[in-house]
Amino acid sequence: MAKKTKNPNRLGFKSYCGTALMSFTDSFGAGLMTSWFMAYLTDYAGIGTWGAILGTGLLLFARLFDAVNDPLQGWIMDKAKVGKLGKYKPFIILSIIMQVVGIGALFFLPSGLKDSPVGICAWVIVGYLLYDIGSSFFSPNLIYRTLTMDSTQRGKLMIAPRMVNIIIGMVTGAIISIVNGVNATMNNLHTAFGVTVLVMMTASGVISLLGIAMIKERYHAKSEDTDERVKLSDIVVLMKENAALRCSFLSNMFGGFIWTFLFATCMYYIKWAFCADLTTGAVDAGKFGMLSLIASMMMLVPLLLGTAVAVPLMKVFKTPIRTFRFVILMEAISCGVLYLLQVLGILANSPVLFFVCMAVCATAIGIGFIPGEALNIQNMDYEIHKNGRDRSALCNAAMKFLNKTQTAISSSVVGAILVAVGYIVDSTTGEYIGELSAIPSMLNWFIVVMGLVPCILGVISLVIMRNYPITPEIAEDMKNKLAASSAHE
Repeated sequence: MAKKTKNPNRLGFKSYCGTALMSFTDSFGAGLMTSWFMAYLTDYAGIGTWGAILGTGLLLFARLFDAVNDPLQGWIMDKAKVGKLGKYKPFIILSIIMQVVGIGALFFLPSGLKDSPVGICAWVIVGYLLYDIGSSFFSPNLIYRTLTMDSTQRGKLMIAPRMVNIIIGMVTGAIISIVNGVNATMNNLHTAFGVTVLVMMTASGVISLLGIAMIKERYHAKSEDTDERVKLSDIVVLMKENAALRCSFLSNMFGGFIWTFLFATCMYYIKWAFCADLTTGAVDAGKFGMLSLIASMMMLVPLLLGTAVAVPLMKVFKTPIRTFRFVILMEAISCGVLYLLQVLGILANSPVLFFVCMAVCATAIGIGFIPGEALNIQNMDYEIHKNGRDRSALCNAAMKFLNKTQTAISSSVVGAILVAVGYIVDSTTGEYIGELSAIPSMLNWFIVVMGLVPCILGVISLVIMRNYPITPEIAEDMKNKLAASSAHE
């Protein structure tokens, strides 16, 4: 009886489980930074209007830092040798540790620094740089590339980490409910927020380290023994030579804002449109906790549903690029409806319609993740195939820099709105103590950011993606040639 030949691209349980678990820390960090960083500084850190100014300035400064740092980190990873742990695992381990420490510091400002602007700045900057550098070293796409050369297997490999990311996103989105529970024994929202985040991040760090320990890298492109040094122009050259990456980057430069704008403003809108007494500034903490939980669930279920149907839908549309175009259109339409409802004066009186629009957009985002990541990895393969160089980490760094820039700009726009209206919240009680008459105008601007702007950007993204150069024939040719030439461990 002939012995069955083992499929070298087939992945085992440890690979699937390990990639899912290793993403815990990054998912917690990303969820907290996207949904709560600015809100923490303005509402819970106890530093008043200084919080919005500090957050806005920091996020913009950090992107200037990333313009230098992200290509450098990408170059470091590309030039790393394959050791006992692999090529990319050591960077994932370092990333986990740095993110735990950085997020823990950012969400637990010492009360003793409240009266020291210099001390607060130093603490927040150090914490943010630890998180930011650690986040740049977390590059799961590079791990996925080394595990298999099969695009279907890569797609399946992304499902579990995506599910983890969504579930953790729900937890972080509804974290105020947990904070309120902790606060019942502490009677200080500032301390309760810090303790909650610190416990979550420490636990996630342990889980992520266990996950990365389960993974063994397998495929690596042949290394180049050169003394080439990283230059700021490297990403510019990469964009010029790699048409697929250039097209994806430009498309995401616009379409990527749909997610970040929506969730940077979501909790602020829910808090002040649905849970606040605009005559006193008091917030119904129980209602806010309940609605933030509902909002998280309305994002969780559609994101899970979208992720579950993404691979079957890719089969219907035949290619990742066609699927990606469909979901961008779906996101743009739902955001446009959100804006229209606000203009008509309906939205602020109807949490149900608000959540329905969010659910539709979240479903599209859930569907779009896997084809979007498949395109990102395809861009890495295209660089090796077309130009004969492994610049996977640099390709990944370009997209990560773009994602972080979008998150920063979204939060900075929110911060600018808050500064403009003189936003001030008591960090102990959670009550609004600024000018109450400015809140309706603030809500209108939030919906411009959440609805109108993402709708326009989505349309621009669709137009750009019409020029994506990788056809199904080119994709198949790349897979076969790269599988034959890669070093297999």
